[in-house]
Amino acid sequence: MRITLKLFATLEQYLPPARQAHNEVEMEVAEGASIGAVLDSLGVPREQVHLVLVDGRFIDNDGLDDTVLQPGQSLAVWPPVAGG
Repeated sequence: MRITLKLFATLEQYLPPARQAHNEVEMEVAEGASIGAVLDSLGVPREQVHLVLVDGRFIDNDGLDDTVLQPGQSLAVWPPVAGG
């Protein structure tokens, strides 16, 4: 199934080369894939995952392995950010 993956800031380096924009790619994932499975398949370190949204809905980090993605959904992930 196809999803849209958006990785922001320092996480952009984990996007596959076929990206459509600087931080976004449409990609094939297995039916029933969890958020955690998608991130793990790309080598995204879990400790660098801070904010996760699926179609704009917040997903707690405890739910990464329990939240199954559906075809056409958009997964957006941000690392911890500091600033002032």
